[in-house]
Amino acid sequence: MSYEKGDRVREEILVQAQILFQQYGLKKTTMDEIAAACGKAKSTLYHHFKSKEEVFESVVELEMLYLRKHVKDKVEEHKNMLDKINTYATEFHKEIINRINLYSAVVQENLPKIMNSQIMDKMMDYERSYLVRILEDGYDAGEYTRINREDIPYIAEIFLAAFFGAVRYFIAKDGTLSLERLQKTADLFIPQIFGK
Repeated sequence: MSYEKGDRVREEILVQAQILFQQYGLKKTTMDEIAAACGKAKSTLYHHFKSKEEVFESVVELEMLYLRKHVKDKVEEHKNMLDKINTYATEFHKEIINRINLYSAVVQENLPKIMNSQIMDKMMDYERSYLVRILEDGYDAGEYTRINREDIPYIAEIFLAAFFGAVRYFIAKDGTLSLERLQKTADLFIPQIFGK
């Protein structure tokens, strides 16, 4: 089997699994159902994935790729560092919330597991690196001079933890996060941290 064909098969599996996870959640979806939805033998699934949980993790990683592309496209529409950070924070969290709504059954079953997983660690590493690039560009352009350049990675990490924590708090408190509250949080928080 060629590498390209293997990639196509893997992608087909993930697309069908994504639909099933959205509809039924992780617990109620079986490898047999995923195989049937793809029109593949169950052995083909096990050739590409060790378990249903590995399929789920791959679906989450695929979703993160879509999320990153969407957020990056929105951020790149702006020139100013504060606008980029504001757009980054609001678009990232809007899209996370949209995906949580799509995967409500999965999230209810597995949020603690997901939040404490390697998936989350990888996601936060990527997000920190992306935010560092935005801040370094702003620093180099003279837009962000309140700190030393070598402190930018630490500031990025603290910002992500604080903003993500605020979002989680509002969701836990209210059961949801309104877009107005998300935007207000960004509008109040971001200039205080990243203004000149």
